[in-house]
This record gives sequence, C-alpha cells and structure tokens, in this order.
Amino acid sequence: MIGSCALKARVEEHLGVALAPGFFDKAEQYARRKLDLCNERAGRQYGEDGYGDEYLVLLTADTVREMAFSEYTMIRSAEIMAEAAAGGKAVEA
Repeated sequence: MIGSCALKARVEEHLGVALAPGFFDKAEQYARRKLDLCNERAGRQYGEDGYGDEYLVLLTADTVREMAFSEYTMIRSAEIMAEAAAGGKAVEA
C-alpha cells in the first residue's frame, strides 16, 4: 500500500500543482476511506483488479479537485453576498 508521502508526490505530479499539507491530508483520508469501502463492498482486497495504488492516486486527485471547487464556490458565494449587502441589491439566484 502506498504511503502518504509517495501518494502526495504522485497526486501533485498528476495534477501539476503543489498541495498544502492540511488540504492534502483531508483529501487523502477521504479517498482512502472511499477506496476501502469500494473494495469491501466488491469483496476484493486492496490492489485486486486494479483497485489499489494506481486507483488511489486517481481517486485522491479527483477528491482534491472536488474539494477545491467546493471551497471556491463557498468563497465566491460569500463575495456575492457581501457585494449585495454593500450595494443594497437583492441577490439573484
């Protein structure tokens, strides 16, 4: 099973960006748990049928993208709400 440091390096290489340790830690925990549940439900061992290290790299990279997009939408929403409050405009959906 791939270790955290090696996983982080491979995910960063895959994405082409450096990741903050805390952000990566959350993504790694989520991806490892998701892969464990997937393997358990399918009745296979880690690495069997391609659901091991290689898949974990892809799954973690997808998790990073999802978390980054979620964070962006939260920040952008706060900005829109602040602009609306400052301008006295009604917020449009």
